[in-house]
Amino acid sequence: MALDIVLWPDPVLNTPTQPVTDFGPSLTTLLDDMLEACKKAEGIGIAANQVGVPLRLAWVGREDGSFFEIINPQILERSGNVVYDEGCLSVPGEWEKVKRFEKVKVRYQDRTQAWHEVEAEGKLAHVFQHEIDHLDGKVFVHHLSQLKRDLIRRKMEKEKRYRREE
Repeated sequence: MALDIVLWPDPVLNTPTQPVTDFGPSLTTLLDDMLEACKKAEGIGIAANQVGVPLRLAWVGREDGSFFEIINPQILERSGNVVYDEGCLSVPGEWEKVKRFEKVKVRYQDRTQAWHEVEAEGKLAHVFQHEIDHLDGKVFVHHLSQLKRDLIRRKMEKEKRYRREE
């Protein structure tokens, strides 16, 4: 079942998530439902709090269109700088240039509780940072000026009202 995507500035998106400790069947269901929601929205990643679940897990999309889950991720190393146009499923229709690290090394678990370490660069590094920001209670608009953030906040509040009226 595809889950509804929460719009910023919903409080669940501005609050750090909790570590995953239960790796039972409900986790598998949540992961499957999140991936379905991400694909339905044509996203390249999705964090659990974007569907209203305050847990530290996300899906990260690769450039080939495949996805992999990251649970309890941590960025271990960062280097270089790069700027990309960035958007977000929780901030539909908004794209802004965001400065990120060019390379990252990330440690995370999968649904079997196995730990993995990945070194990523370019777009994959960018997606990792975007999704881990979500899990830390930050949305890409937090990297923008206060003026831009306020403008986007007003647009998203209008969008929320519009969706409620439908």
